Amino acid sequence: LTMKNKLFFFILFNCVCLALPAQQREKRPFWKVGLEGALNNYDAWEVEPSITFLPIQYAGISLGLLFTQPYHDESISGVSQNQQFLWSSTTDHAASYFLALRPSLQLNTPKLWVGRDKDYALYLSISPGLTLPLSANNEFNIDYYPNQTGVWTAVRREHVSNKGARTVYYHLRTAFSLEVDNGLIFSVGYTCSDFDLFGGSRNIVIEGRKIDLPKHKLMHSVSVSLGYRF
Repeated sequence: LTMKNKLFFFILFNCVCLALPAQQREKRPFWKVGLEGALNNYDAWEVEPSITFLPIQYAGISLGLLFTQPYHDESISGVSQNQQFLWSSTTDHAASYFLALRPSLQLNTPKLWVGRDKDYALYLSISPGLTLPLSANNEFNIDYYPNQTGVWTAVRREHVSNKGARTVYYHLRTAFSLEVDNGLIFSVGYTCSDFDLFGGSRNIVIEGRKIDLPKHKLMHSVSVSLGYRF
């Protein structure tokens, strides 16, 4: 071989060696979609679809859309100060949040491959993030009825709205996951947050008083989820 040919093969060999790791990186899945269901200590259900971008193996960013609602009737009602009227909200669960955005970081431990053919991976995830209610302040209508037995025709309606609610809450989620080599992921998780499910209605005043709503120092949620990496 001439010197030019040797130089050509040397350059080609190095290019191939550099390209192989790049191809392996390209084949690694960078995205994950998931659907999570949970119950929390406000006696409410949660459903959260999410998408995660993992630019490196053990860290990424995630965005979820939280749907939540108490599964018991939390309709607001009471009696007017002069005792002449009964009042109640026109919509069930109007005082609680229904939608929230959840941006977060996702940090994963190295995978432990198990199974006969090493085609199952176990790992732990930790996700600190924010919970942003949409919108922060609730609004709803109150109907007034005569305080008489058998009378259920509203005589007037009042529109009430909240002011000064928090717009940002914090959460920390941990999850234990089982990933199959075809990209499916099964997870069980726990989330702790200072998210106030009724925070958008706490400053509403009806008949001279703030309404009585459930309150916990922290929200605790237990979840199961199904995801897919691609």
